[in-house]
Amino acid sequence: MQTQIQCPQCGTPFVAEVNQIIDVDQNPQLKQALLSGQVNMAVCPRCGAGGQLAAPLVYHDSAHELFMIYVPTEMPMNQMEREQMIGRLTRQVVDNLPPEKRKAYLFQPQMILNMQTFYEKVLETEGVTKEMIERQRKQSELLTTLLRADNDVADYLIKERISEIDETFFAMLQQYLDMAAQTQQEKELVKLTNLRAKLMTETPAGRQMEKQQIAMHALNRDAKKSGGLTPELLLKHILINIDDDRIVGSMVNAVQGALSYEFFALITAEVEKLEGVGEQEKAGKLTALRNDLVELQQAMQQESQRMVEEATKLLDTLLKAPDMKTAVQQNMNQFDDAFMYVLSANVAQAEQNENNQLLQALTQLQSLIVQEVESQYPPEIIFLNQLMEAETAIARDQLLSENQQLVTPNLLKMLEAVEKQIEEMGQEELNGRLQAVKQAIKARI
Repeated sequence: MQTQIQCPQCGTPFVAEVNQIIDVDQNPQLKQALLSGQVNMAVCPRCGAGGQLAAPLVYHDSAHELFMIYVPTEMPMNQMEREQMIGRLTRQVVDNLPPEKRKAYLFQPQMILNMQTFYEKVLETEGVTKEMIERQRKQSELLTTLLRADNDVADYLIKERISEIDETFFAMLQQYLDMAAQTQQEKELVKLTNLRAKLMTETPAGRQMEKQQIAMHALNRDAKKSGGLTPELLLKHILINIDDDRIVGSMVNAVQGALSYEFFALITAEVEKLEGVGEQEKAGKLTALRNDLVELQQAMQQESQRMVEEATKLLDTLLKAPDMKTAVQQNMNQFDDAFMYVLSANVAQAEQNENNQLLQALTQLQSLIVQEVESQYPPEIIFLNQLMEAETAIARDQLLSENQQLVTPNLLKMLEAVEKQIEEMGQEELNGRLQAVKQAIKARI
């Protein structure tokens, strides 16, 4: 459901999506949204300030017979009102289940006192132990301490707790960086960036990540020179890094779409070649890698099929919804790449079959999704997209004149962040247009 709230930072009123029930059987995507901190998260479209909304939350997972309810203590209600709300939410979950799934555990929901315990119980269903959760908690505390510490204390902590600074720690640090960038916390962003640079050079995990980044940069550079990634090029870089499983693993994960029949044929030929010259150890490593990649490809195909099936079901539900706009707003967290692919494929099919009625409904759905996504962006981001899409310099200058209030140093900083992302992703075709936009903005500041 949706609720109207007012940003405590800038006072802007906006609509936020609130989920009170997460039933994994009916909506598995909400579980992942919960674990990634996206459920009941409200972000002001104007200033970017955000936080978790205080709302009751029910979680049901029949596979693990887990049924629990969390009611924030800060919600203004007495004990009777609290019990009535719990009863209503419980009935709502039970009523939506077929009779054969209404088991005894549903009538004794676990009452959870805080969100930390709520998350931990959900993570346990994913195989994440309390020990692992405790380790991440300590890593989070370490990260917070390092951000506040002076250089001497930071150096001591890094040496003393070097074992805690691993890939998970760097992933946590990246989340902090992303959040600081999104909410425009410039001082915090500088601190986080400096800390990351320090840890990349002074810790084993950081140095390993740097090696992986260098290897990936070399692969991307050669792919650009060749006009695209070929099976021969991928195999060449795998052979260069064959002694480092982490680099090979990150390389394969980044280019899973390149695992073609031709690629596997090249690996087989290379194995035979190595065996022929007596390099049995290297041939054995490559054979093991080939077998792992075959299993990975099969798993990817099965997962892709599952995602397409779920996306197709969701598309059918949206098309049949009595109020498509409301349905879109309620399912925003489910519009992933798989769904957008299925939607585009259905649009193309409707055009080919000249099914105008279906085509109209599909294009309406596309427009509603785009509108809803854009409504959640800060106005500066929307403006940058418009500038990048402008076909001519005249059109770009007109946009700048009409939106002079947005042409600020902050807009330039946002553009520079986009520039960095484009550079990291190797999308050089966008660089020329981006530089033109950048110069036009600079000329008006």
